[in-house]
Amino acid sequence: MRNFKFISTFCALLMAAVVATAAERTILLGPKTIGAGWKDNIVILPQQFATTQVGDILTVYVDEVKGGAQGAFQDPADWQAIAPEYAYFGVSGPFRLKVTQEILDKIKQRGLAIGGHDYRILRVTHIPAAEMVEKVVYRGPSVLMKDDWSASAAVQKDCFKDVKVGDALHFKVSRVEEGAALKVMDFRWNAMEPSLDGVPVGKDGVTVPIVEQSQLIKLQLAGSDGVSMRVGGKGYRLEKISVVSFTGVRDEDLTNAQRAPKEYKLQPGELFHGEKVLPQDWSGNLRITAEPFQECTESDCIVVSYKDIQQGCEPQISFRENKGKWLDLTGSQEPVWYKLDGNDVVLTLDAAMLDKLMTDGLVITGVGATITKVYIIHIN
Repeated sequence: MRNFKFISTFCALLMAAVVATAAERTILLGPKTIGAGWKDNIVILPQQFATTQVGDILTVYVDEVKGGAQGAFQDPADWQAIAPEYAYFGVSGPFRLKVTQEILDKIKQRGLAIGGHDYRILRVTHIPAAEMVEKVVYRGPSVLMKDDWSASAAVQKDCFKDVKVGDALHFKVSRVEEGAALKVMDFRWNAMEPSLDGVPVGKDGVTVPIVEQSQLIKLQLAGSDGVSMRVGGKGYRLEKISVVSFTGVRDEDLTNAQRAPKEYKLQPGELFHGEKVLPQDWSGNLRITAEPFQECTESDCIVVSYKDIQQGCEPQISFRENKGKWLDLTGSQEPVWYKLDGNDVVLTLDAAMLDKLMTDGLVITGVGATITKVYIIHIN
């Protein structure tokens, strides 16, 4: 009897451990505002991916999404897309990343950056592949999407009869070419939503979360031929469409979740407040949109404060135009560098610089310190 109790207790603990590791768990807790101009991002640290495996799903839950918002998953090493299909994509609600072997190797070593513009991250979760059920609903015929965007696949309404909010549609592809893009349309040939008009296509295809009831309604609206969705684009072959459903539960234990830095509301005249590291590999830069410069006048000053001057390099910054090749804000052919010697850096504006700032904004780039504050001093 005693042995039976021990076995029962052991099995119960084992089942509890399985549930704990199999549930959707939070790896980043916001809020983190991703503002305008592709200037904001947040890096999820490598330790959050210690148990991540190929096929697992990362979900980014968002709010305060503005029209035309875009997201991006990036490699913090060089700020390039973690995979081609994640370089940019429309954001209208929660969005996902499916972990491939190539992605897994990167995030375990360097973590994962989430960027874009015009939305706010509430939390990021990790779902094990074992908790996802995938059912193929469209098995072809396969369609080769030509470069002239003339080809498309017609998908019947009945394929989506069991889809529910929280599921995702996964478009399986092959023969992916550079610059491949996917367009998801309703039966009238209109894009189902702006974010699905020209989605970058990677080797693993494209995953589209269903996050609102309105999306389900569109899937059930069909023409007289029963077609509710048309899939087009260029540079790939559409093979199948599957529905991916989460069967587990969310683990609300936030003990080990990474916390986003506390949000700070900029005060009048402030352009940036926080910590922006300018590492020695020259990968750091700070973008500021044109909006806060609209009330500036000639002879106003931009002041940059910083800390943590690094050894082993010559700490310095420069002010660049926020467009094209990042030409120096002063108009100089070669970048003008300001040494970081412990004192704030002060840049006095003239008419030409002010015009560039009011039109395109500013990029501050450099090496060897951490920028903590950028603000404007108005000279009467």
